[in-house]
Amino acid sequence: MGNNNDRALVRRVLKGEVQLFAKIVERYERPVYNLMYRYCRSEQDAADLSQDVFLRIYDRLASFNGDKKFFPWVYALAINIANDWYRSNSLKRQKMAELQWQIPDVGAGSEQERILIDQEVAGDLYRALDELSDVSREMVVLRYRYELNFSEIADIFQASEGAVKMKISRGLAKMKTILGGDIHE
Repeated sequence: MGNNNDRALVRRVLKGEVQLFAKIVERYERPVYNLMYRYCRSEQDAADLSQDVFLRIYDRLASFNGDKKFFPWVYALAINIANDWYRSNSLKRQKMAELQWQIPDVGAGSEQERILIDQEVAGDLYRALDELSDVSREMVVLRYRYELNFSEIADIFQASEGAVKMKISRGLAKMKTILGGDIHE
């Protein structure tokens, strides 16, 4: 995700080219939606929460520190909204936690066996991730899916780098146990 391009977009939106905010939404809608879905396990709630995130981003765009990366700032706002939802919907979340992660349907074709194996591995990973606390899970996702460094993750969660490293390490160890030692860092 392009930092310089993000900074330029933010500057231009703040100078009045508000239509360019759509590019920011387009760039970050998938990771924000995925985060929200991991919290609420409902497509509709995830879509609604994602919209709330982008409204908050727009409202607070002037407070973005252009010396930092934009994605961690976006993710921190999204985490706050997800946590607010979690606190106000804990009973609903408990019921939704019983649902499995959605794995894409198998497509037809000569690669069907590979797709089935990939789906099985993905399902196992999602189930292992699901066993982690929300914070640990998001830290692991940010580190290995979005390739953020420990400092950026620490900024998002307002924690020390050491605490982030420890949570990620413990999360990976727990996942390794769940997966029977079949995880590569």
